Order: sequence, then structure tokens, then C-alpha cells
Amino acid sequence: MSSTTSRRARSTPQVDRLRVVVAAGGTGGHVFPGIAVAAALQRRVPEAVVTFAGTADRLEATLVPAAGYELDTTPMVAFPRRPGLAALLFPARFVRCVLGARRQLRRRGAQVVVGVGGYPSVPAVVAGWTLRLPVVVHESNATPGLANRLAARLSGRVACAFDPASAGLGARAEVRQVGIPILPALAACDRESLRGPARASWGVEDDELLVVVSGGSLGAASLDRAAVELACAAVATGATGTTGTSRAADAVDAVGALHGRRLRLVVKASPTHVASLRAALARGGGDQVAEVVEHIDDMAAAYSAADAVVVRGGACTVAEIEHLGVPAVVVPLPSATDDHQTANAEALAASGRAPVVVVRDGDLDGETLAAALARVVALAEAAEACLPKDPDSGSAPPRGASPHADAADAVARWVVELAPAVASVDAPAASSAVSAASSISSSSSSSSRSTSTTEGTTR
Repeated sequence: MSSTTSRRARSTPQVDRLRVVVAAGGTGGHVFPGIAVAAALQRRVPEAVVTFAGTADRLEATLVPAAGYELDTTPMVAFPRRPGLAALLFPARFVRCVLGARRQLRRRGAQVVVGVGGYPSVPAVVAGWTLRLPVVVHESNATPGLANRLAARLSGRVACAFDPASAGLGARAEVRQVGIPILPALAACDRESLRGPARASWGVEDDELLVVVSGGSLGAASLDRAAVELACAAVATGATGTTGTSRAADAVDAVGALHGRRLRLVVKASPTHVASLRAALARGGGDQVAEVVEHIDDMAAAYSAADAVVVRGGACTVAEIEHLGVPAVVVPLPSATDDHQTANAEALAASGRAPVVVVRDGDLDGETLAAALARVVALAEAAEACLPKDPDSGSAPPRGASPHADAADAVARWVVELAPAVASVDAPAASSAVSAASSISSSSSSSSRSTSTTEGTTR
């Protein structure tokens, strides 16, 4: 036996149980669905070995090990969208990342690769394709990103959250509409039954209107600023049950529906902005009604306790709001690729499962936020009044299951279907990686960091 074969035999584990690599990275909107799929796989096949592939300098480097999974990394960077030196050097760097990902897949004995989006996921997806492994791609957004458009071409299997006909993920691909995988705690959450205990644990009084502001895994400066303006204006005009001056009267007049209820805000901000936001609240008196936090550990409790939330339009957030029926002011990120967050917000509003008001980021300030909150609270109250009530308890009937509740399990079922058909992971490859790099470069140009620059494993 050759030395190369010997090394392969030693480095590739025996395929005695299901071994899956989940490729996801960049933002929480890609990583959290990947973690949800991993959990679903291990519920379905308890002995399954699930690992992740991504980069060492994005959120997956923190979130994946915290969830209990191992992470293999490559020094992948975002696709250059403009001509220049970065675009010229990208193909060679991409090929190196794919070859590194191939070695990682062999070492893991991977049988199936699941791509959940974000540029850090692409090397493992392409490596799986070059190794002739089954690859399933999940697309959470209403408008697919560049990474998943490429991955869908290669894999031929796409699980999507929205209408497959409008997703544009390849006419020859097998497409299944499954929803967006959400974490088990949120999928199992009954907001109505948890609402009372959650508000009590957060110290929210019955006459308080709790608004949770969360810009997602990376925070959102414009949402934070608007929340601070609203909090200071509310204190100044007495919308909190206290007395104050007449400053920002327009904002409080816009609140309208909030009169008679004391406003309370919880703002989850980027760690780099927490100190400045707290100082701004203190200067304007807004700290009487608002607090700024770096993390919210229990989002199920936050959604349950809140009367309304103010959020970006990331796919994961949209899925959670739709699933739980939380009244939401959605402010899409204006720089999102192909404006996909606006498409997500519009799809959420069209679902009818949650009261939603969409506000342009450029229009957002304390006054417009107050007006949007007043409107979404009114929509929620109107929707509640229209629901049939149980004659004995006087409460509305339970909400039906959302399409996202079973999404992680649907992807896991597909993975298990594919696993028995796996062949050898030995396949020629560098030319395939070069071909994929060329495809990315052309797609990137038409579409208009790493803590370690070597491959590694983070636990």
C-alpha cells in the first residue's frame, strides 16, 4: 500500500455512523439555523457526528463551540464585487480554501454536507461537490445570496424558506420548501403561556408597554440611536407616568396608542456601543425607562415578555417573529445584498402571522419609531379583538404551527435520506475547485478576518 493511501487510511475515520458537516458562517442568521439543523440531526440519529465548517474570525468561531460542536476553519474571505487586486487574487485563495476543506472533510469522514449560507460556508460546499458527496443547501432569505446561488448550482438540492418559484435557485435543482430552521427553545415556545412568567422574571408591570430593540447578532447603530431618542423624549413629555418638559412633543403625539401605558425599553446593542448609549440615556433622562444590554440570553422569554420588538429583517429574526406572532417594527438593513432584508420583511408582513410595520432605515429616528410602535400596537390589538374567544376561559385559541417549527427536522430528514447512498470520498479535485472559483468570480462581478490564516479546528 502506498504511503499516500496509508495516510488516508489513518486520517479518515471509519464510517460506522452518520457523519455530517454543516457549513455556515458570517452572521447569526446563517449560524443559528445551522445549529438548529445539527440539533435536529442528533435528535433523529442520536449517534450522529455533526461538525461545522466556517472561518476563524466571524461569529461561527464563538457560537459553534458554545453550542458544543467542533468547527473546522479556512481563511475564506468575502467575494470581491469590484475589479481590483483582491478580485485578481481571489481565485487562488479560494482554491487553497477548497483544498483545505477537502482535507477536513476526509479527516471527518463526512457523508453529507449541509450548506446554510454565508461566504465562510462555500469552501466546504464546493469541497463536498468535488468529493462527490451529497450536498444540501438551505436558503433562508426571500432573495438568495451569492454564496447560496453558487452552492445551489453545485448541489442540485435546495431547501428554501419561501416560494421556490420565486427563489431563482436553479431550474434543475430539487427544491423543497421547508421554512427556516429555528433553535429548539424557540420552536417549542408557546408565547401566550410563557408571557406572564416572562414578564414577571423581567420585572415588567401590567401597565408597562415593553419594547425590545435588537439589531441582531451584530447590533444595529441606527436602531439603538432611535430607541435612545424615543426613551429621552418619552421621559421629557411624561409618557412614562412622570412629568417633564414639552420637548419632542411630536414624538409623543405620534405614540398615541401608548398613552396610558408606561413605556419601557430594553435595547440589545453591540458591545462597542453599550457605554456610549448608556451615557446618552443618562444625559437625556432616558435611563428612567430604558436599559442597554450586551446580550439577551433567553430570546424565547424576551419575545414572550415584549409587547413589540424593533428588529432588522434578517431571515432568522423574521422566522422567529413569524413563528411566535410577535408584533414587530422591522427596519431592513439598507446595505443588505440585493436588498434581501426588505424582501424578507415584506414576506413576513404578507404571511399575516404577526402584526408588522416596515420602516426604511433612512427614515428612522425617535419620532418615526414612536409612530411605527403606535401603529403596530394598534394592529396587534385589532388582531386580538378579531380572534374567536374560548367561551370558558375567554382566551384566544392556540396559534397553528408556523412553517418554521419543523424546518430543522425537515432538513435533517433529507440528510438522513441521502446518507445511505454515499460512495467513496476519494475523487480528483483541484480542477473542480478552479472551475468553481471561476464560477464565483464571474457571478460576483456580474452581481453588483481571520484570527488565523491556516486551517484549524476550534472547539
